[in-house]
Amino acid sequence: MSDQSRRPAASPMLAALRDGTGDHHAAVERRLGLPDRIRSRGDLAAALVGLLAAWSPLERDLAAADWSGLPLDPRLGGATALLRADLATLGVAPDRPVAGSSGLRFDTLARAVGGRYVLLGSALGGSVIAPEVERRLGLAEGEATRFFRRSGGSPGRDWRDFRRALAGREWSVAERHDAVEAARRTFDVVGDAAPVT
Repeated sequence: MSDQSRRPAASPMLAALRDGTGDHHAAVERRLGLPDRIRSRGDLAAALVGLLAAWSPLERDLAAADWSGLPLDPRLGGATALLRADLATLGVAPDRPVAGSSGLRFDTLARAVGGRYVLLGSALGGSVIAPEVERRLGLAEGEATRFFRRSGGSPGRDWRDFRRALAGREWSVAERHDAVEAARRTFDVVGDAAPVT
C-alpha cells in the first residue's frame, strides 16, 4: 500500500486553518524563540512556566467543549501535567497563578477545532525542539522535556486522527472562518506566554 493511500483525505477545514493562520504561527514561533532562547536550565524553566500559564487553561477549556460532532477524545493528552512534571524536575514552582480559563470561546465545534489545531500542531513541533534542548543543556532524553516530547502520548497518531475527523465532515464557510479565528486567537494566547527577556 502506498503512503498516499494510507493518508487521510485532504480537508477544506485543514486547508483553511493552515492558510488562515500561517502568519500567526510564524509570529508565535519568533516570539517563543524555541529552542534558540533556551541556553540554560533557567531559560528552560522560564519557557515552561510561560507555557504552563497558556496550556493549562487552553487544555481545560478545550476538554469542556462539545466534541460530539467529531469522533475525537475531548482530552488532549495531559500536556499540562507534563509541564508541571518538567518544572518539578528542574526544582521550579510556577511564580504566577495559572488562570482558570483561557478567555477564549470554544462554544462551537468549529471554534474548538481551531484551538485543537494549534495545540496538536505544537506537539509535532515539540519533537524537534526536545532533542536540541537536551543536547544543549546536557539533559537525558525526556529529562525536563516531557512536554516537548509529549511523553506517554502519540502526537503523530493524534494528528492523523484529527485530520481524519476533519476530512470526514462537511464544514460550512462560516464554520471554517470561525475555526481560523479561534486558532489565531489561540496562537495569540500561546505567544503571550513567551518569557520576557
